[in-house]
Amino acid sequence: MVYKFSGTMLEKGFTVPNDIVDKHLRLVGGEQIKVLLLLLRHPGKDMSVSYIAGKLKLSEEEVEDCLQYWFLTGVISETEESIGGEKPEEGDAPQKYVPKAAKPEATPAPPPPAVEYSRPGPAEIATRISESKEISDMFEDLQKILGRTIGYDGQCTFLLLHDRFGLPPEVIYMLADYCVKNGKSGYSYIEAVGKSWATNEIDSAKKAAEKIESLSDIDKFWKKFALAAGISNPKPTQKQIPYLEKWLRERLMSFDLILKAYEEMAEHTGKLSFAYMDKVLENWYAEGFRTPDEVNAAQKAKAETRKAAKADDGASYSLDRFTQKSINNKPVYKRKEK
Repeated sequence: MVYKFSGTMLEKGFTVPNDIVDKHLRLVGGEQIKVLLLLLRHPGKDMSVSYIAGKLKLSEEEVEDCLQYWFLTGVISETEESIGGEKPEEGDAPQKYVPKAAKPEATPAPPPPAVEYSRPGPAEIATRISESKEISDMFEDLQKILGRTIGYDGQCTFLLLHDRFGLPPEVIYMLADYCVKNGKSGYSYIEAVGKSWATNEIDSAKKAAEKIESLSDIDKFWKKFALAAGISNPKPTQKQIPYLEKWLRERLMSFDLILKAYEEMAEHTGKLSFAYMDKVLENWYAEGFRTPDEVNAAQKAKAETRKAAKADDGASYSLDRFTQKSINNKPVYKRKEK
């Protein structure tokens, strides 16, 4: 059967990317589609979580869970926030742009076979439970972790992560526990994070523990950093997290040094740019600076060197000009008339 749209509805429509229908439609729930459609309806506009929640009659937590899926799958990303984290005005006509398409220069990974992303149906779930004690035990244990009965949506999510994405039960337990402790126990959020873990080969209890420790360090750092820098976002974006992992886990940089880099960035740009901060921190790291005091001392010494050089240049210029003037302006002697 062919379905037609009435009147001029299509003439007043907006574009939905093919990948949304081809790759994601069977994987997401109704709320995630609603959130994405609202973003597509207002391209180039800034919509806060509270604005989206009000428009769609959803809780802010549900909206954050939905957005997290689209962030982690690379469908949307965030622009860099203005320093100070000013909030956009709420209303029916938001003014600034937050979500945007993924960078065109980034080459997307080829999609895996459809079977890897197909969601298990009720019949498959029932079969897996009856055939595998590991699966039935996993569902029982997860009910205890989540503190609620797992229905079809939950069983579908966890079986998808186990059977399609290869996460073992112990990793799924740690994932669910981490999400619950952070107040993010929605299935769409758990699924999005689980897929991200699988993509990054976090497929053992040891790797999961290291990832959770890293994320916990970032959460603690961000609360302190956002307060000091006047940033309104309650959590770092997916684009910012890799920078934070690098500074905190790989470089072992202190809070004070990172805040110093933020201040350097604020003096030279009007945007919160982690890429700019990373360049500053990498330069300091290469020069052996590990504290703000070491940076301040080096900057003071450099400023004094420039001042001295400028003074020398000025003195040399004055002496040269005096000498030249003396040569060009020789005294003229006139004979005194009688």
